[in-house]
Amino acid sequence: MRHNRPTALPVVRRFSILLALLAALLALPVAGAAAAPTPSVVYDALPTPLPPNVASLGFQATQTSEFGDYFHLGGTDRILHNVTVTMSDWALYSDYATDSRYSGNSTSWTHPITVNVYSNHLGANGVPDTLLATTTQTITIPWRPAADPTCPFGGTAWRASDGLCYNGLAFNATFDMSSLNVTLPNDVIVGVVYNTQTYGPAPIGSNGPYNSLNVGVPSGQTASVGTDDNPDNVFWNTSTAHWYADSGAAGVGIFRQDTNWAPNGTVAFEITATPPLVGPPTSKDQCKNDGWRSFNNPAFKNQGDCVSYVATGGKH
Repeated sequence: MRHNRPTALPVVRRFSILLALLAALLALPVAGAAAAPTPSVVYDALPTPLPPNVASLGFQATQTSEFGDYFHLGGTDRILHNVTVTMSDWALYSDYATDSRYSGNSTSWTHPITVNVYSNHLGANGVPDTLLATTTQTITIPWRPAADPTCPFGGTAWRASDGLCYNGLAFNATFDMSSLNVTLPNDVIVGVVYNTQTYGPAPIGSNGPYNSLNVGVPSGQTASVGTDDNPDNVFWNTSTAHWYADSGAAGVGIFRQDTNWAPNGTVAFEITATPPLVGPPTSKDQCKNDGWRSFNNPAFKNQGDCVSYVATGGKH
């Protein structure tokens, strides 16, 4: 008797089936594969849209080492993600084209800048005494456009697309602080620190564009999310007594509150944060009745995904 053998599948077809099976396996839900929590804005005093320039404080010009503000956060997210500050650069590339540190890039230059986040608790002389988070990052800074001789102020300003003339160029510097895993209180003090020729934690000792770098304090600025504690006050560390409203009575060269800044008493900061981490679940019951939706450490796609995670001890 003759037996018919099954005909083997063509190689191309078998390969196609294997690819389809692989794609199906890759499409299976995996616990924790959901995206990380999305950050939200919990304080926003940035000028929006960003204008060509804003009123600002120059560190070298005012003998400053740190400058910032005290404000109250909005919303409920409190895991620190990013801090953004509006700054103003008055430096021209033409002034540093022969400086080997900057001659290779006519578009921008870089400088290390530090952001400190403190609690609102004040120690001696009104100095914030609890540092919650700090980061130093190298920020890319755009050169200010070349001067337009038809501008007033002796022809040293540049003319923007709005037809007006400005001495500085506004830009936003963003600092990623998400890796610090810091839970913020509702009230914080934030300061910006960087070195110039003769000021800062480690003065550079030579001229450079950092002498023309400022922190933004836009006139009449208000916070759209959260609130400035006092729009007439800032926190300032300057080594010159007469810059302080009290002529240095409460101390000089320390980061402390200063008054009489209105209408420029709201420093242009933005803070983003993410929700606190919740999880992992420890029982199947925690996954039921939409309980799986409350977890983000890890996050789940549905109830079954959550139950499977618990059943396998987190290995699913």
